[in-house]
Amino acid sequence: MARKIRINIAITLIAVCAALIVSCDGPDEPTPLPASEVGRTVLVYQVADNNLGTSRYNEMDIEEMRTGADAGAIGNDGRLLVYNAGPYSDPLLLEIRKGGVDTLKVYDTSSLSVSSTRMLEVFDDMKDLAPAREYGLVLWSHGDGWLQTGIEDEYDSSRKRSFGYEGNAKKMNVTTLARVLETQDFSFVYFDCCYMASVEVMYELRHATPKIVASATELHVYGMRYDLNLEPFFATGQADLITAARNTFEYYNSFSGTDRTCTMSVIETSGLDRLAETASAIYARAASSFPANYIPQRFMTTSISSCTYFDFRHYVAGLCIDDEGNPRFDGAEGMLAEFDSALGKCVLYAAATPYLWNTIPLLDHCGLSTYILRTSTSASTKNYDTLGWYADVASSLKFNN
Repeated sequence: MARKIRINIAITLIAVCAALIVSCDGPDEPTPLPASEVGRTVLVYQVADNNLGTSRYNEMDIEEMRTGADAGAIGNDGRLLVYNAGPYSDPLLLEIRKGGVDTLKVYDTSSLSVSSTRMLEVFDDMKDLAPAREYGLVLWSHGDGWLQTGIEDEYDSSRKRSFGYEGNAKKMNVTTLARVLETQDFSFVYFDCCYMASVEVMYELRHATPKIVASATELHVYGMRYDLNLEPFFATGQADLITAARNTFEYYNSFSGTDRTCTMSVIETSGLDRLAETASAIYARAASSFPANYIPQRFMTTSISSCTYFDFRHYVAGLCIDDEGNPRFDGAEGMLAEFDSALGKCVLYAAATPYLWNTIPLLDHCGLSTYILRTSTSASTKNYDTLGWYADVASSLKFNN
């Protein structure tokens, strides 16, 4: 369902060429004043050198940002920056403001946008050019959740990647993303991409930012409505992330047929350690990683055997309670209640349409997905065993084989 018009934005680069001829007796050039600090700067980091960029979805979203900015959504105490790495020009650092777009910096292509080197460079430029008391980050691209797959990162050759597609499917590892973000002070991260609301990803990022907005399922290529979400991003006091997530969900929930598909979650990361403790205790007591007669809630349209994202709470409950409502081990009901309490402190908002792409009924959606280890060799699938969640939680599971 096409809600946007393909927009070709001509973002021209302004080259300032000022030749000053000053005599030996002339005055010195004035020193530029530092940028004034604002309350909040939000950076949208667009990795768009892929099919999203060739279809100009990045430009469409920039136009939405301009619409929101012209309506006054940024306010007087905020700044909106966009790192726009598309397929047709060198990467640009833009500022979206009421009345127009400014080019703050042009980058070369010596570093990939999915590399830690480039990402850190952009973060440094953001703080230098748009200093603020608080920063928010939107990560815009494709997403693979916890999957540690893809071409090797030349900046960390022992790792794989799972965020952002660039060029020939180059991606950033979520463990690399965690290490980068832990050096920053973002008050929130909003993933405008697919599959990132997995408990594995959230656990990896638990020390990187206090709040995360993401989807446990695949999203429309159109992503969020930036004209709707700028206002909650720049809300007074704290960014209103629940409203931002709800805006995205309600927009797609208003569609019909195949286009009525969306899940959105807002996660409070401070509760993830306790959630891991309660899940680990249940995993250790469960007789098998995949109980008899258990049918998980899929978050993909593939078969169960090839699916990599399932509803987290539905799985944990399946480890504790059988299909007739009986506990699978002593104390299971109490442990599940402790888990639910911990989950409720992590998931601040969760919403799901009735179906995924009008194909898979979304009967259960707790706000987080998880991968289910079926056999003793499952941990090597997509390098799952490189994740902190596997080391601290899932490695305690037992297998029938």
